[in-house]
Amino acid sequence: MNNLEIIINAPNSPVAFYLFNYPVRFYGIIMASAILVGYILIYKFLDKKYSFFEAEIFSNYIIYLIFIVFLGARLFYVVGSFDYYRLNPIEIPMINHGGLSIWGGIFFGIAGLYFLSKIFKFDYLLHLSVIALFLPLSQAIGRFGNYFNQEAFGLPSFGFMKLYVTQDFRPHEYINYNYFHPTFLYESVLDLILFFILFFAYKKSNPSKTIFLYLILYSLIRLIIEAIRIDSVLNFGSIHIASIISFIALLAGLIGYFKVNNK
Repeated sequence: MNNLEIIINAPNSPVAFYLFNYPVRFYGIIMASAILVGYILIYKFLDKKYSFFEAEIFSNYIIYLIFIVFLGARLFYVVGSFDYYRLNPIEIPMINHGGLSIWGGIFFGIAGLYFLSKIFKFDYLLHLSVIALFLPLSQAIGRFGNYFNQEAFGLPSFGFMKLYVTQDFRPHEYINYNYFHPTFLYESVLDLILFFILFFAYKKSNPSKTIFLYLILYSLIRLIIEAIRIDSVLNFGSIHIASIISFIALLAGLIGYFKVNNK
């Protein structure tokens, strides 16, 4: 009897269709879908649990927050791949080709939301906690964009779960390997589990804890994933910078969580 194997084939093309000869990529469609799902769920949650007023405020500032998040995510990635982008500066704004740092988006989003709260006059911690609640669900959806760009994969896989990566996308040192760990899928599943954990915790505890619980658990997820990823940018020796950031975020989450818990 053959052992169970799940083989994920490489996508046929990163392009979903052409619109007036312009390529519309799966990556962009998936990212837009992730944002739309997050927006709808957060809006409805604020409206039902708090008030229509809170939901409308969220609707008023969300476009600015999305811009800030993408700006931070792209800047972090470009800095991490500076040697490439200094020679190809025209590609810096081309996020439809991939290349976004989640931690960059998170940090810019946290800071940006604070400034937006001063402009739009809303409860910063309330809105941050609700966004943190639904963020993992959007992340779980968005990770599938990495599949179509053939990125965010891990070490060569010899187990039952395998992702076929075409030669053009393999790191030079792994050019002779065909199958790799689909770390994008691993993180997507873990993000989905994280969402359900946060949703349960939000209902049973102080909503402010959600912010720090997200930092704790998502940092752990990234530490696990980064241990087997081979395409992370900005390495410090043999350690991924994303792992260092995740460890710092984990400590910050733990400190914040216990402070809120003690109060």
